[in-house]
Formats: sequence, C-alpha cells, structure tokens
Amino acid sequence: MESLLSQIERSLVLATYFRSGRQSQTFWTSNADQIIAISLFYTGDLSVDECTDRFAVRGYVKCLYNSSGDLLPQIESRYQSLIGLVRGRSDLIEGGGDFDTPADPTYTSCRLTFHGLQLAPMLANDLPAKPHFPNWPDQRTLPIGG
Repeated sequence: MESLLSQIERSLVLATYFRSGRQSQTFWTSNADQIIAISLFYTGDLSVDECTDRFAVRGYVKCLYNSSGDLLPQIESRYQSLIGLVRGRSDLIEGGGDFDTPADPTYTSCRLTFHGLQLAPMLANDLPAKPHFPNWPDQRTLPIGG
C-alpha cells in the first residue's frame, strides 16, 4: 500500500499523523493548514527553519497568503493534493469541513483512519525527522523504532 502513494501523499499522511485529532473525538478542529506546512517540509519545499517559524506563534496563517489575500501557489497546490487524498483514499484519511467546495485549508480538518495510523510510522523512515514545535504539541509521537 505504501508504494502506491506518491511522495506528496506520503508526506501528507505522515503530517496528518502528527497534527490530526483522534478517532474518538466527536468534533473537528482546523488542522489542514498545519498538515500542509509539515508536508511541505517533508518534501523539501520548506526548510526546517521556515517550518519551525510557521509554528512559532499561533498566528502563522499569514504565511499561507499573498498580499492580495489569495493562497500562495505552493499552499494551494498542496491543499489540492490533500483534497485528492481525502477523496481518493478514504481507507487512509478522512476529512472534516467542506471538502466539496473547499475555500481554504484553515477551515478544514483531516484525521487518519485505523489503516492510516498503522501506515504512518512506516513512512517516517523515508522522510526527514519532523521539527519539534514547542508551542504546538503533536497529537502523537512515533513508536520507538518507527
């Protein structure tokens, strides 16, 4: 299953592992913007410093937009990849919010299914270690040896 995912999809699954809510939660919390930022780091589109800076303060969402208020092209492109993953791989990831007519990643959420949670630690071996975000604790940590 792992080999059927593109590098971008792998980065999105692993980022969702760290930033998504748990299956037992009955409410959705916006996290797609955080997932996109970590995914961009995993694929080398953000440096470790750029990624860490985005999580240094809660108001980092300004980094998602240009001066006209539109999503930056790399954010929009990665968001479309996330939407495609949510729509096409419901065995791995599910979305909360409006993914039918999505306007913005700050209004949508994702979380992994049971199968996604099993796959994500295996993906960590092929991607760089995620930076530590002291102001934004992760939902999960990787198992030892994962």
